[in-house]
Formats: sequence, structure tokens, C-alpha cells
Amino acid sequence: MYRIASKSRTLASSALRSKRIAINANNTSSKLRNNTSIKQSCMIRPLSTVSNITSTTNNNNKKGTNYDLSSKRFKSAEPIFDEVYETVPEAPFKKLLAANRGEIATRIMRASSELGIASAGIYSHEDRFTQHRYKADQAFLLATSKSPVAAYLDIDTIVQICKDNNVEAVHPGYGFLSENEKFAAALERNGIKFVGPTVENLRQFGDKTSAKELAIAMDVPVIAGSDDAFPSWNEARDWIRQNTTYPVIVKAAMGGGGRGIRVVPSEEDLEGQFIVASNEAKNAFGDGRCFIEKYVDKPRHIEVQCLGDGSGDVIHIWDRDCSVQRRHQKVVETAPAMDLPPATRQAMLDDAVRLLSYAKYRNAGTVEFLVDKSGNH
Repeated sequence: MYRIASKSRTLASSALRSKRIAINANNTSSKLRNNTSIKQSCMIRPLSTVSNITSTTNNNNKKGTNYDLSSKRFKSAEPIFDEVYETVPEAPFKKLLAANRGEIATRIMRASSELGIASAGIYSHEDRFTQHRYKADQAFLLATSKSPVAAYLDIDTIVQICKDNNVEAVHPGYGFLSENEKFAAALERNGIKFVGPTVENLRQFGDKTSAKELAIAMDVPVIAGSDDAFPSWNEARDWIRQNTTYPVIVKAAMGGGGRGIRVVPSEEDLEGQFIVASNEAKNAFGDGRCFIEKYVDKPRHIEVQCLGDGSGDVIHIWDRDCSVQRRHQKVVETAPAMDLPPATRQAMLDDAVRLLSYAKYRNAGTVEFLVDKSGNH
């Protein structure tokens, strides 16, 4: 979406840079400055055609401006469109902080700008030259005494930054603290809105072992595995010996994005693979505990996207196939999932909605399923 410039020279400069031109209509910019939130439509055309659409009006009726390539100056012109859109709702927050980095933080800041919300960012010393620092209206340096990843997991510092700079809401993006109920609770205690699920939702679903317990209670199929997460490989080994056989898969209790996942084909491989998965989870999410599941060979990874209002009213917006992965991270998503038996698809949709409705889930959420070669999920 193009912004309507407040001055003619600004409009011309923008048009020349982008090779497109926006036609201002009926003094829209002054209305925006008066905060009436009325936006009028504008025509965008390549510069090569602008001289062909320029028209003059009498001096008593200047409704808009056009750029004339032949004279390289603005002339008065009739607006090409004069249609009024509906009033834009008032922004829910005055300032929002993106508690993340890189492309994720940049997207949050762009959305904030489009909604008329001032954006704030955080960055580690190592990220001082990255894009997300400069895309924010304000950017704050995190603790330099911590590692580049640990800096973004520093709850106390991030909350203090919010308090000191009148931040009203925090969007965590994904990864880092996005599923950390302690972070959401700390913000809530200080009167700062966490843009995401409720603290109780995070408590239920942020820890995969507790989420699994909830799924079992709601009769949603789960993969056979441990009820608890283990802090050490020795405890995991003892549980495997008593409850299942190899191969198994080690999974981080917290977080997501393929971090902290390792396949263990035999007991001889358990120690090394568990330690690698645990360290990866600790560095990414601040929690190195891992749980054990029976390994499913070459399954399909099917996700169901849902939206919940926090009162138990949940809808699904269908499914997608995320089976093409590299290092347990999705590379390609196909929506809807192809060649999925209708009964299997409907069962997964129903299970996802039932689970999140029971938890009174708020926000967008994804319920992930594995489908084996027999079509069981």
C-alpha cells in the first residue's frame, strides 16, 4: 500500500524512485493529519503513462495533483478516483515492541506501521547492524554480558525496557520467548499486553508433555511416549528400557521450529543424541529438558490451523501438508494436504477444534499431526 504524501515534492520524489505515481485526492493528507482516519482512493500508474492522463482544471476547483513528465512539475488535475473507504479503527496500542530479531521482527514492525502503532525493537550487540534495529521507530540494546541468543531470552531486561519506555504491548513473533508462559505472566503483572495466547494457554501448550496430557484427556490420538520430560539422558535411558523399544525420537519439552529433535536408532546412540538435543533446546528456549516418543518412520506431517476467541469458540481454517522438511524444519507447505483420505482429514479437523475449544484457546494456533503409512493419525 502506498502512503499519500503530505507535500507535492515528496510525492514526486517517491514517484520517481518507484517508477509509479500516486494521485492525491481532495486534500486527503490534511485529513490524515487531523486524525479523521478517512482515506480516499488513489490511482497508481507507471510514469510512462502519466503525461497521457494529465488534465487541467480551472483555478477555482483544484481537486488533486498529477505529475507531467514534459514540464517536470505538478499541475492541478481532477482526481481519477474520488471514493471514500470506511473509517479505519483506532489502533489498540500506542507502542508495540517486537521481542524477536531479523525478518520476524521486521514483519511485526511493518504491521505496526500499517496499523498506526509506534514500533519498538530490541537487539543484541552482535545484531547492532541488522535490519530489524533500523526498521523500528525505537530500538534498545539488550544485555551485552549475555550470548547473542541468551540476550533475546532475558525476560527481566525485556520487561524493564518496556516499563521504561511506555511500551503497551509485546509481540513475541515465533521461537525465543513466544511460548514461554513466564514471559507472558511477567508482562501481564506489569500491565503490558502479550500479543498471543493467554498465560494459561501457554502453560498448557508451551510444555509439550502437558499438552500431550490434555490431548489424551480429550481423546485426541497421541504417539506413545513418556509422560514427563527428562533433564538427563540417564533418566531417559531407564524409561526406554522399561516402556518401549528403539528406534525412538528425543524432543525438546519447550519451543518448536525443529529445534531439539534427534532420532535415536539404538541405545548406544542415546547419550550423544540426547545431549545434542538438550543443549540445542537450552540455547534456543532456555530449557534443556527432553521427552521420548516412539519413532514413526516416514510419516506425513499434517497441520490444522485454528483461530480461537478465548471463550471456547474455535474454528479451523483447514489443513496443510508440511512433510517436506530439512533438519525437522518445514521447507514447503501445501494447502490443502493432497491425497489425504476424507475420513482422516475430517477426524483431524474435529480433533483440533475439540482440543482447543476445551482449553479456551485465544489467538491463532496450529495443531500438528503425524499420519503413518496406514493413514492413522
